[in-house]
This record gives sequence, C-alpha cells and structure tokens, in this order.
Amino acid sequence: MLRFLLSVNIVWSVLCVICYFIVGLDPARFWLFSISSLFIPALFLINILFVLFWVVFQIKNSWLPILTLFIGWTCWQKMFAFGEESSNKKCKQEAISVMSYNVYGLKQLKDTSSSKMQIKKAKFTAFIREHEPDILCVQENNFFSDDIINKTGLYPYFHYLIQHGAAIYSRFPILDKGLVEFGTKTNSCLWVDLLVQGRKLRVYSVHLQSNRIAKELEQITDDEDDKNSEKISTLRKMFRKYKNTAIVRSKQARMLKEHAAQSPYPCLIAGDFNDTPFSYSYKLLVQGRTDSFLKCGNGLGTTYIGALPGLRIDFIIGDTDKVQFCTHRVLHTSYSDHNPILVKSFIKW
Repeated sequence: MLRFLLSVNIVWSVLCVICYFIVGLDPARFWLFSISSLFIPALFLINILFVLFWVVFQIKNSWLPILTLFIGWTCWQKMFAFGEESSNKKCKQEAISVMSYNVYGLKQLKDTSSSKMQIKKAKFTAFIREHEPDILCVQENNFFSDDIINKTGLYPYFHYLIQHGAAIYSRFPILDKGLVEFGTKTNSCLWVDLLVQGRKLRVYSVHLQSNRIAKELEQITDDEDDKNSEKISTLRKMFRKYKNTAIVRSKQARMLKEHAAQSPYPCLIAGDFNDTPFSYSYKLLVQGRTDSFLKCGNGLGTTYIGALPGLRIDFIIGDTDKVQFCTHRVLHTSYSDHNPILVKSFIKW
C-alpha cells in the first residue's frame, strides 16, 4: 500500500512541477494552462498532507513532497505574507490611505422594507467614515451605491462615468481624468491625476473581465441528483467561459499596462483583477510595481467571499521606485461578495 501511495506521490509531484512552470502563461496562447492558477492553493495543501503522511508512516519518503514544495517556493511566496507596519517616519507624516472595494452595486443593502434599508445604508456610511480613506477606488458601482458613497460627505472630488462600473472618490483635487476603454460597461478602468501634497499622482480603479462561472459552480456543487454526464457538460461550459474571459482579461491588462507606462507621474493601480496572483494578468501588471499585500500584509489576504471563496483577486499595486507601502489590511464586511482592502502609503517624490 505504501509503495502504491509513493507512486501516486511521484506522479503528483511531477504534475505540481509542471503547474509551477506554466502558471502565468498568456491565456491567448495557452488558455488551458491558465486555469491552473486557480488550483495553486490546493496543490500546496495536498503537498502538506503528503509531508504529514510520510512523516507519520515512512519518514524517509517525506523528502519528495518537501522537495516539491521547495521547487514551488516562488509560487508560495505569492500566497502568504508576513509583513508588518513600516516604521518609516514618512509613513507617520506623509502617508495617504487608499481603499479598493468591489461594492457589487451594494445590492446587499437593498431591502423590501424601507426602514431596514435605511439602517443598512447608515451602517455602510458609518463603515466608510470609520476608516476614512483619502482615496476610495470602487468597482461595480452604480447610481445606488454612488449616491450612498457621496452622502458620506468625505469626498468633494470624484470620477464616475455612466455605464461604467469603476469609480474614484478623492479628498485630493482632481487635475485630470479619463478612461481606459475596455469596450464593456461593468468591467472598466478609470484614472485620475490627483494633486497630493503639492505633487501629482495618477490613480487607476480597474475591474478586469469577470469570469461569470458562479452559476456553473453552483450547479456542480448543489445539484447532487444530476447525472455525471450533465455535470461534465456543465464543467465544459465553465471551462469555455473561463477560457474566453481569461483571454479578454489578458488584453485588458496589456491595455492598462501600456496606458500606465505613458504616465508622467507615479502610479497606483487598485481594483478587482478577477485573477489570482498566479495569473498572467497579475504577472503583467505587477512588473515594475510592488504588491501592497506582499510588502506589508499578513496571512493569506483573501478578498473574495462569493461562489469560490478564499481567493485573493483584489489588489493595490504601486510603482516600485516611487510608491512605498506602509500598511495593508483586509477589512471583513457583509456589504458585498468582496472584502475591501485598505493600505497606507507615501510617494517617494
């Protein structure tokens, strides 16, 4: 039996190593491989279980899953963070706070009872006022959520376009603003140039193409009476959707990267990437930039609490040579299917 399990472990280790090397590939060329980025956390967990198993039953074989974990070290580094608040003096004197939040249209606040809805609205505005981010980057915005955010009274300056889900609210004056045209409504990218401490800073609020596979995930997990053939059909449909949306995201990420490369000012990119840190889109956008979570976050930093919970798909990244992150927090709420992230940073003018 142990010999058979060792053979299984060998095959598993080979598959893991292949996954380590194919994550981050352009889905336009290797779309099937791009889906492997969703399973990296599962690979880590299963390898840990293999280590524990061999330590208990035959310790001499534990080298195999340990070696497999070691080979994937660069992947694991993107999963966990053990950062701490920066002690830099500028963090205390010059830091600005930025929140990125996919509010999901604040649908969770809507209620058939007007009185209950008013209570929920009041709680949400109290939440924003409690944390008081200097810059609030929102995704999946609409007139309902825009009205509630404006009623916080915190933001005299904002950039929100009709039929586009992204928005930026700011305490700092907006000198210029625009749109990176994705050709879609819900998924969009807005940018502003802000006057911060006498200098200019460019901020992007981005929502890359949604996967739209929640329905298929629910069918696979909830319908226990479904035939295997029907589940396989649903799984194929889900993979086709992921293929198409992954390719769209890669194009959008390239557009954003090219736009930011033309900025004469330091850049902060905040938003819902709809992709994990092992994806091509993330790999493309983080080049030359620092991920706030990896710099000063803690734990897993998961932000998505929807149909496929446990994923970190919301990010704030800044130009490595211009932006210094001081703190990174994931705030746990019930207002959306995403948790907001709040960072403090200062610009190295």
